[in-house]
Amino acid sequence: MPLPPDEHRISLSQAASKYPGSRGATRLHVATLGRWIMRGVRSLDGRLVRLEAERIGSRWCTSVEALARFSAALGAPSEAATDRTPAGRKADAGRAGAALEKMGY
Repeated sequence: MPLPPDEHRISLSQAASKYPGSRGATRLHVATLGRWIMRGVRSLDGRLVRLEAERIGSRWCTSVEALARFSAALGAPSEAATDRTPAGRKADAGRAGAALEKMGY
């Protein structure tokens, strides 16, 4: 997933130093950023959010802007998640089930 050409690229080590670590660590571990790139993180509304990065040779690079987008995406619920109420989801599931039965599934 290539980064836009106008963004300031930084190494994962530089990116890790911008976040505090857990359990009193002074910085985030680089492997955590690798997991954010490869596996992603579930946001508050259940979306899978991945840190944007690109491989340059054998190294991963990301950008300050990508880190900001990643943080914003984890904290903000998506529009799709706030559109439906629990009753609306139940009704949609019922309609989908009826359509599947009609198709013979």
